[in-house]
Amino acid sequence: MFQNITKDTTRSYQALQAFRLGASILLSIALVKFSFTKSEIGDFEWFLFLTNAVSFFWSMGLLNAFKSYFPTKNDDEKSTLISNLPLIFLFFGGLAITCIYFSSYGEELINQGNWVYFCIFVVLGISASVTEHILILKEAPKRLFYYGVSSYLAYFLGLSIVAFQFHSIQSLFIFLAVWAFLRFLYMLFVINKYGKWSLDMSLAMKFITFSIPLVIHVLLGGGMEYVDGYLVDLYYSRDEFTVFRYGARELPVNTIFITAMVATMIPLAVSNLNFTLVQLKTRLNKLMHWLFPVSIILVLTSPLIYQTVYNEGFLKSAFVFNIYLLILCSRLVLPQVVLYAKQKNNILMWVGLLELIVNIALSLYLIQYYGILGVAVATVIAYIVQKVTLVLYCKHKLNVNLSDYLDIKTHMVYSFLLYAAFVFSYSIYS
Repeated sequence: MFQNITKDTTRSYQALQAFRLGASILLSIALVKFSFTKSEIGDFEWFLFLTNAVSFFWSMGLLNAFKSYFPTKNDDEKSTLISNLPLIFLFFGGLAITCIYFSSYGEELINQGNWVYFCIFVVLGISASVTEHILILKEAPKRLFYYGVSSYLAYFLGLSIVAFQFHSIQSLFIFLAVWAFLRFLYMLFVINKYGKWSLDMSLAMKFITFSIPLVIHVLLGGGMEYVDGYLVDLYYSRDEFTVFRYGARELPVNTIFITAMVATMIPLAVSNLNFTLVQLKTRLNKLMHWLFPVSIILVLTSPLIYQTVYNEGFLKSAFVFNIYLLILCSRLVLPQVVLYAKQKNNILMWVGLLELIVNIALSLYLIQYYGILGVAVATVIAYIVQKVTLVLYCKHKLNVNLSDYLDIKTHMVYSFLLYAAFVFSYSIYS
């Protein structure tokens, strides 16, 4: 089994994503079992939330651009770009912590004594995410797999041991800083192996210019998670924020396999779009036959699971989680692969703006009547609007039909069953 995974880049990256999300879920369980209060867990979740909020858009935007831009360059430019990309990340990381320093969040982190750990985690830890994408593009699946195993096993075991031994949230922040630094050192090793230590300002600026629409696209579209968290934190207590955060996550395997598929398909689509779409449709069809059934089972059982794994105080988290499971229907529609291949970055940016506007407007309206559940529903609707718009653009402007990369009938049947299971589950447990 491991041999099959370590010979395929897509499977290795899916495994890495599994380790990342698995470590996060297991840690959340461990903190509850180690008797940390909701308020303490909320502080830890807020630290991670703020770290991701100030970095997700530029880090994901740059990495998506890297996968699309890299295959179009010659070998010398590729080697130079590999060594220049981390410098670009360090620059953006520095800008991010500067902005936070002059905000109320910076003052809060300084007063808590966590500012240094936050800076290290943002600047070095986020920059280290370059490693896995270099390994994807250099087609090094074995190294990618073992990097994922070692990195996230260390994350979970290290934080769990520190939490058990010291029972202090600040001790967890210290470990996160150490973990980020070690990942950064390994990134330097990978760059030394695959890149060429050379600063090319012209190439770097061309790449940044190419990346800007994708950075904005991720900020507008991917920012929904952080808008949701901000609104919940604004309207409710830190305890309720914890309840929301523990539920506001998609099923890990859904995110793992779909995200990894998109990441590895982009460079292939740049080279041969038609062949890649055939592969994409085949792989998505296989995924649907088990991602949907697993999600349906979880929708029906998650209220019991949450009360057993955590405690009765997290029942509402299960309802939030079930709403987020509905996002799978949109996740499995992947017109963005076509748009990345055609380098239609501006379209992705404008549709991301539409998605964000829909999400904010609906969240502000629904939170008044349905609380944190209304915020989750707004996110599901915004995702649907985004995917419908992109599908229509691909059809009418690029002559790529939805049926070219998705088995529509199978998708519609499973989507109906998932929504029916959601209604049934909510009627029983609410």
